[in-house]
Amino acid sequence: MKRVWSATTKVLGGLFLFSGGSVSAALVTGILVGQASGGILTLLMILLVMFGIAPASLGSWLLHLSSKVDREVLRDRFFYLLHAQQGRISLIEFATATQLEPTNARRYLDRWAKEFSADFEVTEAGEIYYVFLEPGRSLPAGGSWESLRQAMQRQQLLA
Repeated sequence: MKRVWSATTKVLGGLFLFSGGSVSAALVTGILVGQASGGILTLLMILLVMFGIAPASLGSWLLHLSSKVDREVLRDRFFYLLHAQQGRISLIEFATATQLEPTNARRYLDRWAKEFSADFEVTEAGEIYYVFLEPGRSLPAGGSWESLRQAMQRQQLLA
């Protein structure tokens, strides 16, 4: 559901941003070229705010919301995989689950590995695993682990 919301807000945000920006550019050009004054200038300024700046701002806000939802979806999938794989995630598994290019998937995993002090394992086949938890060890309370622990507890409740 979050992916549908994200795609919808991207489309709407892009449309609002493009149309608001186009109207703004046209009205500003009209104001400057026509050297409007008095009542005409006031009318053009009101139109600029209502049909130019406001929709462009709304579009920017929708695009921002969409990127925030995308980050939440990635983080949710990360925590789901972390729980399902018992703290051991490969780059290929994460890239497949999130439908990201491997270079982008690696960037996210590297950031989370740094945040949660993960270790790395390399198999004989050369596949890299990010190890976030030692087997049989629970997550400590507090610090940067707290969000990881809470997310894994939520996932256990959902399963």
